[in-house]
Amino acid sequence: MRVLKIALLMLAGFVLVACSGNQENIKQSDKSSNINVELGITYMKEGKLDTAMDRLQKAILQNPSNPLAYSSLALLQMRLEQLDDAENNFQKAIKLAPDNSAIKNNYGTFLCQQKRYPEAQEQFLQAIKNPLYKTPEHAYVNAGKCTADKALAEKYFRAALRNNSTLPGALLEMARLSLELKRYLSARAYLQRYHAVRDLDAASLWVSVRVEKQLGDKTTMHKHALLLQRKFPDSEETRQYLQWVKQ
Repeated sequence: MRVLKIALLMLAGFVLVACSGNQENIKQSDKSSNINVELGITYMKEGKLDTAMDRLQKAILQNPSNPLAYSSLALLQMRLEQLDDAENNFQKAIKLAPDNSAIKNNYGTFLCQQKRYPEAQEQFLQAIKNPLYKTPEHAYVNAGKCTADKALAEKYFRAALRNNSTLPGALLEMARLSLELKRYLSARAYLQRYHAVRDLDAASLWVSVRVEKQLGDKTTMHKHALLLQRKFPDSEETRQYLQWVKQ
């Protein structure tokens, strides 16, 4: 009996050591998975898409329950136009982290690009409703961009600016919307606020050219038109400008 007790104690000790070792291995694997997610995102930003794919797939192998690995891989697959795979991975990420508003915001963007507008709005609004979401302004901007209802779009863009008054995306979208609604002075004001936080870019220059034409400021209009063509000759905005000039 004493031998049995000793054996059981030894076995219990082995089990505790094994469990402790397994927990350490799991922690290390989770940490390695997160590191590979970060590296994958970095490589994506640098345009090294093959390397990004390798890192993100490795992250999933290291931790098959890592929602950020699936959502990051989905973003890469969006970029590569692997749309079925992207949707599957977004859904896996949301299943693993149903309260992660950033993932829902990204999934909503994906659905909007596929012109699945009601589904996209549902994801954006779910993201916004989460009181723990630290940056709901991003979901507000995306919701505004993903509706043809100008009044609703304005409501969302203004909500975004209430959360973050210097958010470049919201400022530019309000400038565009103000131009469409013929509120030219407002459009100019939003562009001025935008350029206070962002350098001149093709998108804002193209809006500015049209706004200044309506306001009769030919000097600024021509200045921004020249900058658009000189700094961004291959942009879609320059192509639109050249077509606009011909009309």
